[in-house]
Amino acid sequence: MSAIETPRKSLWIPWVFVGAMLVVIAVNAVLVTYALKSFSGLVVDKPYERGVQYNQVLMAKARQDALGWKVETHVRGRVLEIHLTGRDGAPLDRVTVTGELQRPLGGLAPLALSFTAVGNGRYVAKLDAVPQHGQWDVSATLQQGDERYFLVERVFVP
Repeated sequence: MSAIETPRKSLWIPWVFVGAMLVVIAVNAVLVTYALKSFSGLVVDKPYERGVQYNQVLMAKARQDALGWKVETHVRGRVLEIHLTGRDGAPLDRVTVTGELQRPLGGLAPLALSFTAVGNGRYVAKLDAVPQHGQWDVSATLQQGDERYFLVERVFVP
């Protein structure tokens, strides 16, 4: 009488599962390490001090809104254009515009912008020195006499 042998289950199946899980764990470890080393988590320098001074920021915003200036920002090709009108809708000329261009992420140094008045409330700055296309933040100060307007706007540079 011969005994009926039961088929032997394959021993390699659990090891494939273990190997796949080890690959998943290794990939996750690499991604977590890269994420922690590439971004500090801070958007601004000295965030606590900036938060304490938030009421001053709100007062400055209220003064700026009281001016009634309307500011439009456009990028056409490699030229940044700011169009400025007053409370009555008339173009504002004789305004001093200074500013810089900052990359939101990536650690690139800010680029100084040199604005030129072209008339009819329009001020332009060439963007030839921008090293990368993509999103950039324009930070500009527009000043006419004692009146100041702070502009912070995100633009796309082609």
